[in-house]
Amino acid sequence: MKPLVAIIMVVWNGVDDTLDCLRSLADDPYENKVLILVDNGSTDGSAQKVRAFWPDAQIVSTGRNLGFTGGNNVGLVEAFRIGARYAFLLNNDTTVEAEALTALVDAAERDPGAGILAPVVHYHDSPGSIWFSGAVLRLGRGEAVHDHTRQPERSAAPYASPWVSGCAMLVRMVAVDQVGGFDDRFYLTWEDVDWCVRMRSEGWGVFVVPAARIFHKCSRATRRITGIRCYYAVRNSLLMAQKHAGLGYWTAIVCVVISHARALRRETVTERRESIRTAWQGLRDHWRGRYGPRPV
Repeated sequence: MKPLVAIIMVVWNGVDDTLDCLRSLADDPYENKVLILVDNGSTDGSAQKVRAFWPDAQIVSTGRNLGFTGGNNVGLVEAFRIGARYAFLLNNDTTVEAEALTALVDAAERDPGAGILAPVVHYHDSPGSIWFSGAVLRLGRGEAVHDHTRQPERSAAPYASPWVSGCAMLVRMVAVDQVGGFDDRFYLTWEDVDWCVRMRSEGWGVFVVPAARIFHKCSRATRRITGIRCYYAVRNSLLMAQKHAGLGYWTAIVCVVISHARALRRETVTERRESIRTAWQGLRDHWRGRYGPRPV
C-alpha cells in the first residue's frame, strides 16, 4: 500500500477557492490520503461546505486566525496523530494537476534524504507560465526570490533548491519530527524559507519535482491582510537574516531598507505614505522583538 499522506489545508474564508482546489485533488488517483482542513476562524461557512463535499475530511477549527504558520502547525500535529508518513501542505488558492501528489510521493520514496519536495507552480490565470520552479537565497541581503531561469521539462529529474514555496510542499514527517514545525514568529511570509533552511541545516534535502504541477491563484487570501508587502516583508526578512545570516545580518538591514526605498518610486503619493508607515512599523517591531500577527 502507498504511504499515508495527510493533506493539510489552512483556510481563512475563500470557500469557493477551497472547493475548486478540492475538486482538483479528488481527481488525483492517489488513494491513501486524508484531508486535514484547519479552519482559521472563517466566517463564510467553509468548514460546513467542505464537510459536505469531502465527508471524510478531518476538520480542526482554531476559532481565530493563527496565520499560515500557526494553522499549518496545528495540521502537522494532526498528521502526527494519525501516523502519516508525509504531509502535503497546500494553499486553498491552488488547483492540482492530476497525479501531482503521486509524482511527489514517488520522488520522496526514491530519495529517503528528501525532507521537502515541491511541485513546479504555474499561474492559474496563465497556465503556460511558471510562477515557481526554484529559488535564490541571499541571506546577507535579506533576499529570497524565485529563480525564473529554470523552465524544467516534466521528464526532468528532481533538483535541489535552497527553498521552495510554502503554497505546496510535501514534507517527510520524520524530518518534521527532527526539525520541528514552522517558527510561529513569522506568522506569514518567509516562514517557508526559514523552514527549508532549517531542514537543510539538519541534513535534509529540499527539492523541486518537475513531474508534479499545480496552478496558483497567487495569494488571494493574503490580499485580504493589510501590510503584507511592507510590514511582514521588512520584519520577517530581518528576522530571517538574524536567525541565519550571522554577521551578514547587519548588511541585510541596510539592503532591506534600500530595497524598499527604491520600490517607493513606483508608487503614488498615497501608496508611498502607507508603505513608509507599514515598513517603519515592521522595522520597529523587529527591533522590539514583536512578532506574530501585525498589531492593529
